[in-house]
Amino acid sequence: MAELISKDKLNQKINNLSKNWVIEDVFLKGSFVFKNFDDAFSFMKKVAIKCEDMNHHPKWTNVYNKIDVELYTHDSGGITEKDFELSSYMDAEFKNFSK
Repeated sequence: MAELISKDKLNQKINNLSKNWVIEDVFLKGSFVFKNFDDAFSFMKKVAIKCEDMNHHPKWTNVYNKIDVELYTHDSGGITEKDFELSSYMDAEFKNFSK
């Protein structure tokens, strides 16, 4: 089971992510806005491959060009390094779409 990140460390680690992310309750939440649905869906497909590789799956929704994400490590009951690894990956992939 992955170890929960302390509240102090959470506040430090969130600063390493883009402004798309916030910590809310026991979730790491992100929002991404794309220029169109095709880009949003392409992003989701690319991230889905990483999720499978990590065996770590987000709760996410897509409405047209916007994707909202909630990351949470179910086995641990909160935010772990897995969530930050996946959020960092999402940030990096999003940069490819916002050029």
